Amino acid sequence: MSALTDRYMLREVEEVTTDPESAGATARVRAVLCRPGDDGFGYLTGETLAEQGIETTMPNLPDLATPPLRTRDVAVQVRWAGPEAVRITIGPADVPRLAPEGTEHGIVVEPRYVETRTTVEQDEHNVVLTGGRLRVVLGRRPFSLTVQDITTGATLLTTAGKLRQVAGLPISPAATVGESAAINLELGPDEEVLGFGEQFGRLVKNGQRLRLRVEDALGTGTGMAYKPAPVWYSTAGYLALVNTGATVNADVGHSRNGVLGIEAECGELDLYVVAGPEPKQALTTYTRLTGRGPVPPVWAFGYWLGRCRYHSAAEMAEVGRALRERDVPCDVLHLDPDWLVVDRLNCDFIWNTDRFGDRAEFVAALDQLGLRLSVWELPYLDPASPRYAEAAERGHLVTDSDGEIATIAGTPVPDGRPRALVDFTSPEARRWWQDMHAPFLDDGVAVFKTDFGEGLPDDVRLADGTGAEHAHNLYPLRYNGAVSEAIAERTGRAPLVWGRSGWAGSHRYPAQWGGDAESTVSGMRATLRGGLSHAMSMPGLWGHDIGGFFGPELTPELYVRWTQFGALSPLMRAHGLRPREPWAFGEDAFEIAREWIRLRYSLLPYLWQTAHESAERGWPVLRPLALEFPADDLATTRDDAFLLGSDLLVVPVFDDAGEPVRRRFYVPEGGWTDLVTGKRYEGPGLHEESVPLERIPVLVRDGALLPRVELGEHVRRTDELLDAPWTLHAYGEVPTTATLLDFNSRPFTVSVNGDQLTTSSSTPMSLVRHTPQEARS
Repeated sequence: MSALTDRYMLREVEEVTTDPESAGATARVRAVLCRPGDDGFGYLTGETLAEQGIETTMPNLPDLATPPLRTRDVAVQVRWAGPEAVRITIGPADVPRLAPEGTEHGIVVEPRYVETRTTVEQDEHNVVLTGGRLRVVLGRRPFSLTVQDITTGATLLTTAGKLRQVAGLPISPAATVGESAAINLELGPDEEVLGFGEQFGRLVKNGQRLRLRVEDALGTGTGMAYKPAPVWYSTAGYLALVNTGATVNADVGHSRNGVLGIEAECGELDLYVVAGPEPKQALTTYTRLTGRGPVPPVWAFGYWLGRCRYHSAAEMAEVGRALRERDVPCDVLHLDPDWLVVDRLNCDFIWNTDRFGDRAEFVAALDQLGLRLSVWELPYLDPASPRYAEAAERGHLVTDSDGEIATIAGTPVPDGRPRALVDFTSPEARRWWQDMHAPFLDDGVAVFKTDFGEGLPDDVRLADGTGAEHAHNLYPLRYNGAVSEAIAERTGRAPLVWGRSGWAGSHRYPAQWGGDAESTVSGMRATLRGGLSHAMSMPGLWGHDIGGFFGPELTPELYVRWTQFGALSPLMRAHGLRPREPWAFGEDAFEIAREWIRLRYSLLPYLWQTAHESAERGWPVLRPLALEFPADDLATTRDDAFLLGSDLLVVPVFDDAGEPVRRRFYVPEGGWTDLVTGKRYEGPGLHEESVPLERIPVLVRDGALLPRVELGEHVRRTDELLDAPWTLHAYGEVPTTATLLDFNSRPFTVSVNGDQLTTSSSTPMSLVRHTPQEARS
């Protein structure tokens, strides 16, 4: 094993220095060279067998090839980011910190959101650092690390250094440094781990091993992820972020039972730990550190429709007219790459006038149909583009370590030509890219679909000096940030993108969508699981392609089921390789789909309240049951249903049968009323229903004051609802007063006294009560 790949196990705290300026302290820890045993289970050092804890009395103990005794100083730095958040950095003492302030990667934007007084106490066994509600205990020898919540008395995390195999070799050293840096944490007997970005497997990650690296996942069933994030929530009562762009390996009790292993493929581990006995509280603190996304315009919450691809202005106008003739509300029509002259994995902002004519006239024609335009882009340039030479000459393209123009990796190219990537770390390149959006925005383009971004190769040299090990995963964060900033700057409104790739911090740039799902029941289920994991680690706005993007011909029944799921998602977009227009699936499917689209529009005021709550508090709009019911162990594991905001429980039907389907689902604590049928449910408990194709269970929580807007028969888009009357639906006993926001984001109060409603809003409002007695009858 070369010195380059040597790994050192932290063994003994030798010295502690306090630093009042950084609200913490630094421990100098002696680390010992370690190497795996011959059987691959456990680590050996050059220390004596007794010092290592080897079971020398084992009758069949083999000869142990111990490495030389070699030591290295490691710095363990503990600093408070706020009363509920501590930053623990572990790395070689003789190497400068990769992110000394914490903000260098662009993930953390507020490294210390509140000044926090800290104290340091030491004895021969431990170093105890206390600040706010958190206590960090460093065991001197053998080195260990424990984080405790003083308020609740709970141990949030503790290293697993005591765990050994039968011969006494440690299998999970507390922490190691080398070419990569790792920490091993004990998993409690009832501890569940959730998050890690948009992962398409089960919501609870126990038993899984995840490689957190941004990839063109090629669907939702490959085990890869478009939007991974080194962020997790533990039911032990904390949220954690590894502040890095490097690939992170998360082993949640997969290789070693009872151990959560976190390994960053870089020279240090930069770990933020947030106290959060309830996940909502943890997400609020986490987003104080990493930022929150703005609330997009009202029209974003309408129905979006697209296809890969519409080939001409005439084709899109025909779709727009059909929407209006068939009374399908729709706000956004999406245009994939056919708007480009060179359109295969290339974006140079050269508008294809042969297909779409004058851009401003085209946008205006859509507006006459009540539709806004969404336009596709990606951050790659084809050498066939007229702008490639310009970008290369100006130094706007990513280069490899030899200074040559780098080319995308991980996505096949259609013609063998390499594609280059825009270097968003160069201020000049970033400005060049942003400025090319300006004419589109001036002409009225409403939103950009920021597709791809997963293709940065590993051997690169970025303009700002970002290390190659961090560049790949940070690329989509910077890409989406650049476009979002351009929209805000040019329009003066809250920006909106529709991004596929992402990393920790990407939730600041709404919105993200679930990538290229397969048009199958499995693809639909994986899509929801991806959204639920995304919610626990990248909270904000998320959507998906209704009907899936590719695969077998989509059946009318599955299209309906996916539309129902989409109608109650944070954002609603139908899109795929083949037609996704509701009338493409037969008249029966069309009628059902249109009713669910209209139902969504009626819930526009509720969606608006929830989006503002998300932006203000750092909560997702689509929520796992675990987020709202953290004390309910059965709710924690459910990944077949979700909450839209706090008050609507949505139970998608994962089936493509035409006849009624038996659906078994979990209802959390409290009383619930079906939004459509009025049927009552009491939780907690499992319920089973025979669900016909035309509906799914959507349950309203008792205590909800659900604002809805009255739809006319021929409503075309959200603009026509901005001054429409609202109806406040009161389910069970509701608060006597509440504060809501109108569509101009102005707060107003409502007071409920029996069946009487008073309000300070100028919007006409009425009250409808839904009592348990009425619902049962």
